[in-house]
Amino acid sequence: MINPFRLGHRGDFGIGSRIAREEAAGAKRAARRAQSEASEVDDRLERLAMTCEALWTILRDKLGVTEEELLNRITEIDLSNGALDGKAKKVSVSCPKCGRTIARRFPNCMYCGQPVMHDAFS
Repeated sequence: MINPFRLGHRGDFGIGSRIAREEAAGAKRAARRAQSEASEVDDRLERLAMTCEALWTILRDKLGVTEEELLNRITEIDLSNGALDGKAKKVSVSCPKCGRTIARRFPNCMYCGQPVMHDAFS
């Protein structure tokens, strides 16, 4: 049991206090890192939104695409995964040669080696 009358001049409770301080410092570093990463994601999202707006205005102004056509295409893409949920989920890819399901990160089927063409937005 800790005797409060025998504490050091800073009220140090010994190794437990040091561990707690180290854990708190680690948590602070992790929080700063998470905040920095969130800020980077916000910046990327802003650039993406600006890029989408630029592309939309080019399509509208140069090709005469209407807002209704754009919204219909957005809905079509949203429904491509079977749910109108505002998310473009990745669906699995099947190898054209062997038919097995493969991960999108591989350019070739990991089972038979067949090159697999992936959608640019997959």
